[in-house]
Amino acid sequence: MQADRRFRSIRSFAGKSTNLRVLRCTYLRWGTKFRLAPILMLVGLLAVVGCGGDDDSERAIVGEVTVADLNVLHGLFCPSETGDCRVADRIDLLFEWVASVGCPDVVTLQEVLGRRAVDLVRRAAASSCPFAYEVLEPPMLGQNFTLSRYPVVESHEDALVGFLRTRLLWHTRIDHPNGMVDVFNTHLAAGVDLGGEPCQEPCPAECVDAGAVSNRDCQAVQIANLVEQHAAPGSLRVLAGDFNSTSETFVYDYLVNVRGWTDSYLEAGNPECDPATGVGCTSGREDEDLGDLESPAGGERSRIDFLFVREPASASSCSYEIDSADDADGDGFATMIFAGEPNPFSADCGALPSSICWPSDHEGMQADLNCR
Repeated sequence: MQADRRFRSIRSFAGKSTNLRVLRCTYLRWGTKFRLAPILMLVGLLAVVGCGGDDDSERAIVGEVTVADLNVLHGLFCPSETGDCRVADRIDLLFEWVASVGCPDVVTLQEVLGRRAVDLVRRAAASSCPFAYEVLEPPMLGQNFTLSRYPVVESHEDALVGFLRTRLLWHTRIDHPNGMVDVFNTHLAAGVDLGGEPCQEPCPAECVDAGAVSNRDCQAVQIANLVEQHAAPGSLRVLAGDFNSTSETFVYDYLVNVRGWTDSYLEAGNPECDPATGVGCTSGREDEDLGDLESPAGGERSRIDFLFVREPASASSCSYEIDSADDADGDGFATMIFAGEPNPFSADCGALPSSICWPSDHEGMQADLNCR
């Protein structure tokens, strides 16, 4: 179990460390999150030891918010005999990944479409971790599912401009131990629904004023404005999903350089996507047959899946920083690509009867946001 695994890590760390300040801060980060009774016995011994150093850069980590995101591929366009491109096997693999990274506080998914996929996600969310995730599904338009370890106190579903009414922004406000976290889950228009075509008339004034040209550009503008409308003052904001846009597009530039969102993946020191090697890329596999899903080869050629974060200046409960790609805080959860290697839980993967190689035609993102 995750809690047992981390407790063993703490005991090991305690045995090696003579720095009681570091040990106490480790308790605050892990013990608070998992309510580990055995660690509570350390409090009396360590209470007199301060956390952090003399400047802000050495302040202790007192909590964290962990998030993982993936477009899971509905598989509805796959040959019928493939069972939606082995969606049952793929969802099983997805939740093996979820458990292997320690069951993040929040998991955002896209393309959860079709009764089979919905039932599989709900079943796995209830049983794959030491706790049952609360599963949040948009009531009308579907496909964007948010899983939360902690109570959800508010939600909003907003349709975005375009030709498919499943393009939306799904907002859930989570009552996290570190404070309120507003999670926004989206999947912007693709070529199939004219995402790159001129913004359909009448193009909303908010999009025209921002310089948006395409339907997808307009959706980015709408998202940024809806976040400001729905997010709680002082909350941590997370914006995750499949944006069908690379870092060289209006969508990315507008969100990052105009509206102030941080690309957690790059901020953590990860490399930008290299189409020649697939390193740092999240999309490119065939999504209408099993050819790529049953091959250990990567096949990614672009980075269109993002996990953006934003902390408003008025934040009072936490000052967040993004953990590095090499897991600088040593808690076993780094900011990096999620589900980024062929099935590591099986001796081999491939066509039946072997295990499936990938949970999706996408790779995802994960972020460790440390509260200081």
